[in-house]
Amino acid sequence: METSISDKSLTSIINGCRISAFFVQKKFLSKFSNNEKILTEDLLVTLPTSKLPNTIHVRDNDVAVVIFTSGSTGTKKGVMLTHGNLCANTESIVQYLKLTSQDRVCATLPFFYCYGASLLHTHLRIGGSIVIANHIFLGGVIRDINSFFCTGFAGVPSTYQILINKTPFLKEDMPTLRYMTQAGGQLPNKYIKIIAEAFPQKEFFVMYGATEATARLSFLPPDKVLTKLGSIGKGIPGVTLEVINGDGKTVQSGETGEITAIGDNIMKGYYGDPEGTQSVIKSGRLHTGDLATVDDEGYIYVIGRTKNIIKSGGYRISPNKIEEFICSIDGVNGCVVLGLPDEIMGEAVIAVVQPGKIPESSLREQILTRCTQHLPSYKIPKQIFFIQEFPLNASNKVDKKTLAAILERRKEVREVAK
Repeated sequence: METSISDKSLTSIINGCRISAFFVQKKFLSKFSNNEKILTEDLLVTLPTSKLPNTIHVRDNDVAVVIFTSGSTGTKKGVMLTHGNLCANTESIVQYLKLTSQDRVCATLPFFYCYGASLLHTHLRIGGSIVIANHIFLGGVIRDINSFFCTGFAGVPSTYQILINKTPFLKEDMPTLRYMTQAGGQLPNKYIKIIAEAFPQKEFFVMYGATEATARLSFLPPDKVLTKLGSIGKGIPGVTLEVINGDGKTVQSGETGEITAIGDNIMKGYYGDPEGTQSVIKSGRLHTGDLATVDDEGYIYVIGRTKNIIKSGGYRISPNKIEEFICSIDGVNGCVVLGLPDEIMGEAVIAVVQPGKIPESSLREQILTRCTQHLPSYKIPKQIFFIQEFPLNASNKVDKKTLAAILERRKEVREVAK
C-alpha cells in the first residue's frame, strides 16, 4: 500500500480484506492499532539463511498480490494479480526491452505502484540489479545513474518534465545509460521530441499500461518515437490490444473507440467486488475506459479517458488534445485541463498551467491568442490558472482531485475579495 494513504482508506482496506498480519516499517507504526499482528524490518535480521523447502505448490491462477489503485477517479479498488499474471507481464517486458543480467535500472518509482513493481520483477527475473533512488530532489538520479553505471531509467510524465525543466539532465552524457522508459500517463509530445533529439544514441520507450493489466499493455519502439509521435504503439508480446466501438467492432483508421486488451496479464478481478470486475472484464476482455484512435498502420493514439471527458455546452471534449496544444507553446512547462462545474455550460474548460520564465500576464495573453487562432471556440479555456508545482499522488502522477480542490479554494478567495 502507498505510504501516504489516509487513515480512512487504510481502515477501509483493513476492514475489507482478510489480513492475518502486517509487514510495516517502524516509522509507520503509528498508523496501526496495537491489536493487529505487526511485523517490522527487525524480522529481517532473524530470518534463516537456508533455502526454503520446495514443498510450496503455487498455481498460475492463485492470487499473488492485491494492489490498490491510486483512486484518482473514485474509491480505491483492490486489483487481484495472480502468479501467472506477474510471470506473463514480466516475460513480455524482458523481451521487448531486451533485458539481461548486465542491466541495472535506476528506480525512482515506488514498488507499491505497478510500474515500479515491474522494475523489481523484471530485474529479479533476469538476475540484473536495481538502484533505489530516494532523493528529495529528483536531480539526484543523474548522479546515481553515473555513479552506479545504470543502464536503464524509468519515469512517469512528471519525472521527465521536472528533469528537463529543473535539472541539467539534457546536458548530461550518462554513458552507461542504454534506454529510458515512460508510462503512467501521456508525456506531452514536445518533451518526447526533446528527449529523443537530446539522446539519439539511447533508446526511449513510450509505454502504456494499467494496474488491471499487471503493468504493461503496449509500447512504441524507439525508432518510431518521432515518426509516430504521440502514439502508445501496439500491444506487447502476448497481448492483443484493440480499439473497439460501441458495437464491439474494431474501429477503422481515424475512428474513435475504447482500448481493450486480452492476455495472460489481465487481472483475476477486483477484490470483493464482482460487479466492478464484470463492468471492466467482459468475455475475457479488459475494457480500459481509455478512448483512442488508430492510424492506417495500426498504431494507437490515446485521446482521453471516458471519465475525464468534459461535457460543456452540449459538446464532449477530451482534455488531452487541449493540454498537448497548450504545452506546445513556448514558456509553458506543463498543462492540465479540467472540467469544473459551470451554471451555464454544465462544465467549463479550465487550463492549469505551469509557467516557465515568461511573466504570467504575458503568457496568459499568448495562450488565449494561440487557442483562439487554432482551437474551436468550445475548446478554448474559459479560465487559465497558474501553478508552480502540480500536486502529485503517491505514484507521482498529477492528482487531479487535489488540483480541482485548489482551484475551488482560489475561486472562493476571489469571491471574498470582491
